Amino acid sequence: MNKLAFIIDDSAVNIAVGRLLLQRLGWKVEEFSSAAAMLERLGEVTPAFMLLDISMPDMSGMEACRRIRSNPAWKDIRVIAYTAHAHDDERQRYLSAGFDEIITKPVTVGSLTAAVGEASARSPSQP
Repeated sequence: MNKLAFIIDDSAVNIAVGRLLLQRLGWKVEEFSSAAAMLERLGEVTPAFMLLDISMPDMSGMEACRRIRSNPAWKDIRVIAYTAHAHDDERQRYLSAGFDEIITKPVTVGSLTAAVGEASARSPSQP
């Protein structure tokens, strides 16, 4: 079972909160402060899912999601928008761009559990 999760966010606080909550749920976490670094790492390892911030300085989460969805090797990765901006029209735009789910900051253990489950209870497919 793949127990690896990625967190991509340019805020150290948002990364720390996400990491602590995911580790509590049994996930192994790799952190990235830029989408470019995360995309490079995807060439080496495939996570079960990722929390991908929408607004980052190097590359937007929307663009990173488009790149992930364009690569057939990454089709099974669950991509979750990790954002403070989730009005109804924005939610639809994120889902249309290829995101599987949206989690609004500040994140809670309840919202994470609803979106990804616990590592011991989840069996995501392996690419």
